[in-house]
Amino acid sequence: MSHLGLPVSVYPRIVIAGGGFGGITLAKALKGKPFQVVLIDRNNFHTFQPLLYQVATGGLEADSIAFPIRKIFSGATNVFFRLAEIKHIHQADKKIETSIGELQYDYLVIATGSTNNFFGNTELEQFCMPLKSLTEALDLRSLILQNFEKAINATVNKEMYCNLVVVGGGPTGVEVAGSLAELKRHVIPNDYPELKEGNIHIFLVESSAEILDNMSDQSSKKAYTFLEKLGVKLILNTKLVSFDGSEAVLSSGQKIPTMTVVWCAGVKGQTIPGLPEIIVQRGNRISVNEFNQAVGCKDIFVIGDLAATKEEKYPNGLPMVAPAAIQQAELLAKNLIRISQKKELLPFSYKDKGSMATIGRNKAVVDIGKIHFQGALAWFTWMAVHLMTLVGFRNKVVVFINWLWNYFSYDRAIRLIVRPFFGKTVKKNE
Repeated sequence: MSHLGLPVSVYPRIVIAGGGFGGITLAKALKGKPFQVVLIDRNNFHTFQPLLYQVATGGLEADSIAFPIRKIFSGATNVFFRLAEIKHIHQADKKIETSIGELQYDYLVIATGSTNNFFGNTELEQFCMPLKSLTEALDLRSLILQNFEKAINATVNKEMYCNLVVVGGGPTGVEVAGSLAELKRHVIPNDYPELKEGNIHIFLVESSAEILDNMSDQSSKKAYTFLEKLGVKLILNTKLVSFDGSEAVLSSGQKIPTMTVVWCAGVKGQTIPGLPEIIVQRGNRISVNEFNQAVGCKDIFVIGDLAATKEEKYPNGLPMVAPAAIQQAELLAKNLIRISQKKELLPFSYKDKGSMATIGRNKAVVDIGKIHFQGALAWFTWMAVHLMTLVGFRNKVVVFINWLWNYFSYDRAIRLIVRPFFGKTVKKNE
């Protein structure tokens, strides 16, 4: 049996699958505690996903929202990181099979988060641009800039390179659309004087009757107004039916010539083979009890996006947001200690600290309980919360400086095609 180079320990081994908000928070809370903690992730860095869209639209560089996992736990004597992918869970033997070997566990915590959900539409999965990782954000940035370069030389079908379609009116879709609109207004006229502002059109397609439907009506309507003022064409009560890399077809029959469709319309849990199929619920999430134990699996816990934690207010599971993962991780750390002390476990209860979304400079919406506010105050609140949540002092400083520069210069400094994107969408139309 491989032990992945781990030292022998007399303490129980806790294996954490995933270095997102939940996994990192749990491992930090268990530093110095009587456990051997092994954190496994396919990347050697933690990604601050709420700001991926800014990397994709040239506002931030990738390394400003990523932080080395090993540096987070530098000096911790009981926390170990392994760069690997978990292939299978062998529940009966209490071991996992990874890309670098097998490993026994006493307790397994699955915090693998979520991935894109195209609802079985293979064509959309093939040609749409997702936005769930740093790689995807960099690919999207390159594609957008490459298409603008092609638009300059295009004598026909110029609109195909200039039209940008965002699918999904949740916080990510709204933030992407707003950021693209600011790129269109303040950067494109300077970088691409051959392209007139009127050549570029940004569409936001949402299947329901309103955007930000998880927020208050006040915030939803204000966000709609903000996007309209920025020139975004909002198309509601409409679905994207097909996209072949050159034309997006909507359920209304409308056809939009485009090479860029950003998919922000759905996510699903990122499970690991080996769990009982009966506990995999809607959205590919895992059923858990009030202690975040996978149902029927005493030694396996699930936190974050993957956990179908149901409460009266959330019958289909908690929202897939960072605060939920962090709160679950914090309580799980206490419960793991209580298990070692043979004490009763504490039940989890989600505390909703509010929702927010930014649309652009001085344009954001915030809901905190019954308090709703919009505009510049909401925007500065959004920035403060995200700066505080970023991992690493350097990242906080770099992001803050970039935001200051962008604010006063109306510029996006990171509009670089450092690694050209040669995906299927591009190849199809060359």
